[in-house]
Amino acid sequence: MASEIDHQYILFSLGDEEYAIPISLVDEIIKINNLIRIPKAKTYFAGIMDIRGKVVKMVDLAVKLTVPRDGELVYDRAIVVKVGGQSVGIIVDKVSNVVLFPPESINPPPPSVKGISGRYITGIGKKDDRFIIIVDVEKILGAEELAELGSNVG
Repeated sequence: MASEIDHQYILFSLGDEEYAIPISLVDEIIKINNLIRIPKAKTYFAGIMDIRGKVVKMVDLAVKLTVPRDGELVYDRAIVVKVGGQSVGIIVDKVSNVVLFPPESINPPPPSVKGISGRYITGIGKKDDRFIIIVDVEKILGAEELAELGSNVG
């Protein structure tokens, strides 16, 4: 039997939409400060940050998923996840809370959701009267993307 942690997700916002990722992938949630931008990097690569003596690559998830944003871009929060053995910070607009999505409450993803490729979505969860897009961080930040980020840093 799966433990309850397998069904817990961190809820966050990008633009007007709500998203979730499994809590099991999350190392920590941090406030962004001292972000160092890297010249000639991919547009979704926001830069690097020193987190307790470790260099962590920071990805702007809204840019990567082509989520439109209103107003001035202010980096405030990031969710540090472990992908392919590496810590990567995904910059989000707002981190809300932790929700429980038992497997039976998750619907299969539609082919595309507001421009986000269906291959990045593992399902759609329902919380109260809202639909939450559950994203596959490991696909979004696949080996190819991590290799591209790695070529500019180090």
